[in-house]
Amino acid sequence: MTTRQLNKEYANTMLAAAEALGRRETMELYKKARSIKKKLHGEDADRPLINIDN
Repeated sequence: MTTRQLNKEYANTMLAAAEALGRRETMELYKKARSIKKKLHGEDADRPLINIDN
């Protein structure tokens, strides 16, 4: 899939998760969105780009 298609699929999945009724359905959609995000940004999609130490 192209980046544009992945972005569209991610957006649609997040909208569906926002409208989901049950916890199980919501979590399945969030997991699907996370896998799409990993395809877009690589394996480090969950980690912040900048670490700020105070």
